[in-house]
Amino acid sequence: MKKIIVSTIFAAVLANSAAALEVIRPQLVCGGEAQYFRKEAKNPDDFNRKPIEATAVTADCDKDNLYLTFDMEDDDTFNSAKLDQDNLGRFGDTLQIFLKSEKETYLWEFMVSCNGKKSCFFHIGAGRMFYPEAGSAFPEFSVENRLTAGRWLAKVTIPLSIFRGKGFKFTNDEKWTFMLIRTNDSRFHSNRSSSCFPQSGSRTTNPAYFGELVLK
Repeated sequence: MKKIIVSTIFAAVLANSAAALEVIRPQLVCGGEAQYFRKEAKNPDDFNRKPIEATAVTADCDKDNLYLTFDMEDDDTFNSAKLDQDNLGRFGDTLQIFLKSEKETYLWEFMVSCNGKKSCFFHIGAGRMFYPEAGSAFPEFSVENRLTAGRWLAKVTIPLSIFRGKGFKFTNDEKWTFMLIRTNDSRFHSNRSSSCFPQSGSRTTNPAYFGELVLK
């Protein structure tokens, strides 16, 4: 009888330990293998004369980080940001990553320049909250850039602790969406053709909805 009781207790302990060790892993549900950002041109002749350059995006996620890789055609990268969170109106060739929980109105915006400088905003409703907030540090996320002739490869790693720190627990019933924008954030940009400027002389951007981050 004692052996049966001990075995039952031991089995219960193992079951509880297994439940404690079980880690929810976020998974990415994407709308396709890649999304593309196309230039908008006011002059059809100019549009037909210039090649349409694209950005291929891949994504992955584990229990700790969200990984985004951008493979961009680009032969004239430009930047003027010298520090993180600096010269936000003149960041140059920029990737913007927007992440939002389906349950909330809160929105995160991550900006990455071609020289590796970065910025982050936390939008609350219609407002915008800059990092660092009072009593909190600038969220650490990493950027790895590789610039070669005609190409800009950017790898962005965003720790999920950034969102958990705001109270998002990443439970099974939570879903996130994210949108990506490739643009040239420069008030001094000329009207000349720029391979990383998705609008030819205008100030409108060409966003591309990419996918959903689903927890399973």
